[in-house]
Amino acid sequence: MNNRPTASTINDAQLDELYNRLAAEEADNEKLRRWLLRCSHRERAEQAEQERDGAYRERNRTVALAAAGLAETVVIAPAPDVDEPGWQILYATLNSRQASWHFGPRDADLIAHFEHVPADDPRARWDGHTTEEKYAGIAAWTVELAQRCGPACAERHTEAGRCEIARNR
Repeated sequence: MNNRPTASTINDAQLDELYNRLAAEEADNEKLRRWLLRCSHRERAEQAEQERDGAYRERNRTVALAAAGLAETVVIAPAPDVDEPGWQILYATLNSRQASWHFGPRDADLIAHFEHVPADDPRARWDGHTTEEKYAGIAAWTVELAQRCGPACAERHTEAGRCEIARNR
């Protein structure tokens, strides 16, 4: 028959054993819940990192394109402010203003064709511009280029690949 104890037949030792097993199972369940939560956080963190890296790659492609076609000067220098090896800074003069962007090793292929200079090269000296100042200047120049050139700009490139209107302000 059934050897299962009932409330009227269970002794204190058996009850203690049941409570101990219940506590152990609850502890195991809590460990499992925390492990699953960590896995979920790790997966979300990895996904966010992939999305961030993709956004930087897209930005860096756009920066490289704009620098190639519109910049008055472009140089690439090692990034002395980043502790990881392989980081570089693209310094571009756009509309007589300096703009700079960090490029990680993953995106080095996008800027390999530009002139590379040592970090102490005068053309690779940061002028102190803030991110807000950089993008405000770019926004103003974009409006100016669109008003002066518009779609016709694509037809007015020099042999060097730079927009004539951008260069001959």
